[in-house]
Parts: sequence; C-alpha cells; structure tokens
Amino acid sequence: MDIESKEIRKSARYSLKGNWKIGILSTLVYSCAGIIGGLFQDSSVIWNLILEIIFGALFTFGYFSIILNIVRGENVNFSDIFTGTKKFTKALGMTLAVNILTLLWSLLLIIPGIIAAVKYSMTYYIWADNPNISIQEAIDRSIKMTDGHISEIFWLYISFIGWSLLVIAPAAAIKYWHPEYFDVFMSFGMIFVNVYVNVSFGSLYTKLLQEGQRDLEAY
Repeated sequence: MDIESKEIRKSARYSLKGNWKIGILSTLVYSCAGIIGGLFQDSSVIWNLILEIIFGALFTFGYFSIILNIVRGENVNFSDIFTGTKKFTKALGMTLAVNILTLLWSLLLIIPGIIAAVKYSMTYYIWADNPNISIQEAIDRSIKMTDGHISEIFWLYISFIGWSLLVIAPAAAIKYWHPEYFDVFMSFGMIFVNVYVNVSFGSLYTKLLQEGQRDLEAY
C-alpha cells in the first residue's frame, strides 16, 4: 500500500468537518501544561517538560481515543478526554518509554532518531484501540505496522511544515514587539496544527491497520 500525504491530509480534513471544536478543545486540554509553562518565562525548561509529560499522561488515552473516533466518524464527546485518567501510570510509562527510546537513537545520529520517531508513531493509537495491551507490545506493533513505510511517513510529517510556518511567521512578529507573549502565542497557534496532524496520523493508522488485516486474510 502506498501512502500519499495529500490523500491522508484530505481524509483528515473530511473527518474534521463538524469536529474541529472538540478536536481543538481536547488538544488544548492535552497540551495545557505546555501552554501554562509558556506563561512563566523564568521557569525551568526541565521542570516545564516534566510537568508537560506528567500532565499529558493524564489525558493520553482519552485524547487518542477521541482522535480515532473523529477519524472513524463515531460519536465524540469532550468528556471522553477524561476516560483514561485511571490509566495514568501506564500512559506515563508509555510516554517515557517512547521518548527515552527515541532520545537514545537520536544520540547516535539525527537520522536514526527520526527513524525511531516514525517507528513509534503509531504506539498511542494502538493503545487507544487496545486498552489492555502492554507498553512493549504497543511499541512492537507500531514498529511492525510502520515497517516498509518509514520514508512515506517521514514525508507526511514534512508535509505539515507549511502549516507550522503559518503559526511561526506571525509569532516571530509578535516576538519582535512583545517577546513575553511569544511562547503563549506559539502554543495556542500550534494547537490547530496539532489537531490536523494527529487526525492525519489517526487516518494513517486506520489505513495501516486495514493493510495488516488484508495481509492476514491473504495469508
């Protein structure tokens, strides 16, 4: 199966029709710690990162469940963002595992780090689809699912650069005149981009899942 970035993004935009509001609100909650950290210019970068990881873990399962529901055209409720708060420990462990593994590969060279990020990119979607799956199995399935599609998924990532620039350009102007508002503006602006990106990767996940099922049936 060929992965065409244009078609994936088109599918994501179709899924987001009528769902932008809940997508933005849920992404706002999921990334709220990063935005709050941007309000405090003198706060430690490390502590902000720790806060963002811990806070995000509270909503990881619920957030990616919402993303998959949007992709699949199923009923979506904002309250679903809270369904995974009891899975905090597992979400935290999964986030740390993915980030640490990606960092370790990145220490070798930039390219291995990028490849690792692509290989682990389906981990949270797999977990949202399979709540009882172990952290290691979710990572292993992501690696297997993305096998043979590394370059295509990488270019899907790259295809969102233009959208990011739409946020960065006005943010740079704001930084020139009011540098104290730069981080907050960037955080809020990137919420819109992140909704688009995450739904696009949710669309990609469903396509890769269908490909795997077809392979099993053929076998």
